[in-house]
Amino acid sequence: LNKVVITMSSHSNHPLVELIKWFSDLISYLTYDKVLDLFYNAPQYYIIWWKKLFYDTPEHVIIETTLVIFILWLVFIRRTIDPKKKSEGPKLTEKEINWLIETWTPEPLVPQITKKHKKINEMTPIIERVDGLMLEIRGISKPVINLNSFDFLGLGNFPEVKEIAVQALDKYGCGSCGPRGFYGTIDQHILFENAIAKFMGTTDAIAYSDGASAVSSCIPAFAKRGDLIIVDEACSEPILNGVNLSRSTVQYFKHNDMNDLAKVLQSIANEDKRLNFDTLQQRRFIVVEGIYRNTGEICKLKEIVDLKKKYFYRVILDESISFGTLGRTGRGLTEHYNVSVSEIDMLVLAMDTTLASVGGVCVGERDIVEHQRLSGAGYCFSASAPPFLSATAIKTLSILENNPDLIKTLQAKSQLLVKGLSQIKGLKLITDITSYPKPIIHFTFDPIPNNRELEEEMLLFFVNECVTNGVGISVNKYTLSMNKSKLHPSIRICISALLTEDQINYTVTTIENALNTL
Repeated sequence: LNKVVITMSSHSNHPLVELIKWFSDLISYLTYDKVLDLFYNAPQYYIIWWKKLFYDTPEHVIIETTLVIFILWLVFIRRTIDPKKKSEGPKLTEKEINWLIETWTPEPLVPQITKKHKKINEMTPIIERVDGLMLEIRGISKPVINLNSFDFLGLGNFPEVKEIAVQALDKYGCGSCGPRGFYGTIDQHILFENAIAKFMGTTDAIAYSDGASAVSSCIPAFAKRGDLIIVDEACSEPILNGVNLSRSTVQYFKHNDMNDLAKVLQSIANEDKRLNFDTLQQRRFIVVEGIYRNTGEICKLKEIVDLKKKYFYRVILDESISFGTLGRTGRGLTEHYNVSVSEIDMLVLAMDTTLASVGGVCVGERDIVEHQRLSGAGYCFSASAPPFLSATAIKTLSILENNPDLIKTLQAKSQLLVKGLSQIKGLKLITDITSYPKPIIHFTFDPIPNNRELEEEMLLFFVNECVTNGVGISVNKYTLSMNKSKLHPSIRICISALLTEDQINYTVTTIENALNTL
């Protein structure tokens, strides 16, 4: 064997040669007497080796001894449950078993309806047919004006839009067969993303199949556990869901109050300085809406951008309501305040409002969009939108781009309605009417009842009275779990550019008459 090793080592330094050489040395060292000596005196040799090891590296001995004891305990001492043995419990007699069966009452699958909810169900209108701006409601003989639709420009009623939807259905069918990253991407999805990105002046866009899931997916795609989010207390439920899903640290500031926002940001900066905290180790966001769905107020974007730059935050802006209703050409809050879109880090739009379709979209830089294609839950795990919805959105976007006067028409109708409502005694407008015209108006009673349940009941009665007389409005209700600001319930009116002056005057008269019946 030695001759073989010597011969091989002269030609190669391969590790196998070294192993064979070591094995050869071991065999040549061992003799019959040495093997017997090792067999009979192994414990003594082991103790000598252990003592030497303890003097050289005591920490190694402690760790190894602990592991040996743990393995012995795990194998021989710890008791485990034997699945083959039946668990021993109290033995019941046959009489006791029969008694338990007879007296057992299952809980109802649906809880008992309370008197309050029963009354709400009875007063809730059931829509049987929608015909443009008019509704057919069960139990009401005459048509009802639809003031609940978020199709503010009325583009869903345009014949050419309906024709495009029919053509897309004939070509692609209805379903899209899966998520966008798995057989669900159709050419219409990509065409719409390109069109909306070009319209908004950004490099890229990502479309979601649901408007609410767009913002609730965008927020947790960027904000994670340990990050910080500053949120307006009146933000809508989809934003609050996204904030909760992110598991980030959250702080709220008073609704649309820039002084309070500045105080919150400054207090955080002071705390960072006191703790000597490296802010680069934490992502920080300010989340706001262009037009707040819950109040109708316009976000003060210029001040927010200034605070963002001063304190080094990123801005997530939800323009679900403001897109197509603000700005000279309908490009939303950024155009309204003449703020560059590049100042907004994540900008979310809804397709189910002005674009008269279904879904949502986030526009921005390519890195922002591409990150969501792997991290946006609504994009990765939800089936993509039916192709005809994207085709419809492309058409309505084209109409909006070529007909900016539609926005002026909407604003004129809003001003006319606000002028009439402001003259009604006992009615309190929550939406600020002194600034720019808004597509959503919130109002309540003046004075507001002290009892919240009584307030909700009065609002429901008021809405029911208006619907019965041909004006379809609704109650905007909140719960403490949904909204941190504890907003009072209110009446919400959604204005359409298709409303006639006579319909607006009739709406004002009906609301005044219903208020007098309370």
